[in-house]
Amino acid sequence: MNKKPVIGVSRCLLGHAVRYDGDSKANTVVIEQLGDLFELVPVCPEVEAGLAVPRPPVQLTGSIDHPRMTGRNVPGLDVTEMMLAYCNSRPAELNQLCGFVFKSRSPSCGLNSTPVFINGECVTETSSGLFARAMTTVYPELPAIEESELEMQDKYQQFIDDVFQYQ
Repeated sequence: MNKKPVIGVSRCLLGHAVRYDGDSKANTVVIEQLGDLFELVPVCPEVEAGLAVPRPPVQLTGSIDHPRMTGRNVPGLDVTEMMLAYCNSRPAELNQLCGFVFKSRSPSCGLNSTPVFINGECVTETSSGLFARAMTTVYPELPAIEESELEMQDKYQQFIDDVFQYQ
């Protein structure tokens, strides 16, 4: 019997209440369909880096290329260094993964849908969260997708094919 490929999944998508507001974003495609095909490894960068649940919401600010992760409603809150320290160590521990499903629009996990704000203005909505950047830098060939893209049948199937090929 072949072992199922192992993929990382943003933990909130598996129904874990780890989001800033103490909620989850359970995704049935991930849980039911991908869960049948793959072994799912839950990852929540913000909680694993040491942030509490619930916690003040954060956003990416200051720069598109080297953003900071700062409080959305608490201007003095800056968790950038904590997150970067996590992002410098955690990807190496995930070298068994054959793919990753990231939470869209997340300041840590968004793959290509995260807004960045400069001087209070949204300057892009197509950036990547700090952890997604780290993972795709360390593993540039790793199949990666946002949960929002799983609704598109062609992207869903391509991701599955890519994970099996990567394995």
